[in-house]
This record gives sequence, C-alpha cells and structure tokens, in this order.
Amino acid sequence: MNAMKMMCWVSLLLFLTACEVKMGPSEYWSKIFRTQSDSSYYKEKMESLIEAVSKNITDYEINKVAVMDLTDEMGEAPILGEYLASRIIEAVTNVKVFRVAQKGEVNQALIQLNLKPSYVYSKGELASLGKVLNSQAVLTGKITDLGTNLDVHVALTDVATGEVISSATENLNRTKFAVEMLRHH
Repeated sequence: MNAMKMMCWVSLLLFLTACEVKMGPSEYWSKIFRTQSDSSYYKEKMESLIEAVSKNITDYEINKVAVMDLTDEMGEAPILGEYLASRIIEAVTNVKVFRVAQKGEVNQALIQLNLKPSYVYSKGELASLGKVLNSQAVLTGKITDLGTNLDVHVALTDVATGEVISSATENLNRTKFAVEMLRHH
C-alpha cells in the first residue's frame, strides 16, 4: 500500500513539473471581470450600437447624418454624452454607411437655431436642422443610469418626416469613471 501511495505522489510530482502554471487571469476572464473600462471598451460598444442602427435602413435615402451629444435623464449633455457622441461619429465613419456632419458644424447649427443637444426634437426643429446641416437624418441619444449599468439608447430620425428610422440600445458597465462623467455637464 505504501508503494502505491509513493507511486501516486511521484506521478503527481512528475505531472506537475511538466505543467506551466500561469499565476494571472487569462485574457478571457479579464474581459469578463473587467473592473474598469478603457477607451477600447467604449469604442467596441459604440461600434456595436452603430451596426445595429445601420441595419435595414437601405430603404431610406440617407447620405449625411448629424450626430447630437447624448443626453442624460435631465435632458442635459454630460461629458460622457459628448465623449460617446465622438465615439459614435468614429464608428459611423468606420462603417461608411453615411457621411457625418462635422461636430463644429453641428454646434454652430444648434446655436443658429437656438437649440441644445436633446434626445427629442419637434418635426420643425428636425427640418430646420436638416436644412442648415444639409443632412437627411439626425442621430440622438440618451444615457440612463439603471444603478447596475448604464443604458445608451440612440435613435436615427428622418428630418423630412420626423419618423424614427432605426434605434438601438447598448448596455455599459457602471464604473466610477462613467458615473463621474455622467454627473458632470
């Protein structure tokens, strides 16, 4: 019996010496249990959002889109809304489905029309934005803090009809960084 135990221990030691032990989490687990989000995380999330929005819109003749800063529950554009809007612009230009109105041009149009970034515009405001920006659609968005995560909802609206052409939602990790950016305007 002692010989059998000894053989088991020797076999176990030989097996363990041939194995490499990694003392850190694998890439797979680090993605799942990521405690803080980096810029590539937001980039991937916004690309996924734009892919969802741009599906099945070929029936509409959209050449140029104006992207508004995303707003919070109070209707204000927080720093996170500005940041995500820039990531959305980057994603739209990478997908190359539409052209995008330049951010300065959008800001100038909002000042000219005495408007501010919003999730909801009236049909008249949409028509005015479309005319000033020479765009066929406006992409608006809203960030909602659900306590466990942040929901980012965007809607692509036809400026001529006021009809929502497409919309999509993406969930973001609720990190200290994201919440801080959401609270500052």
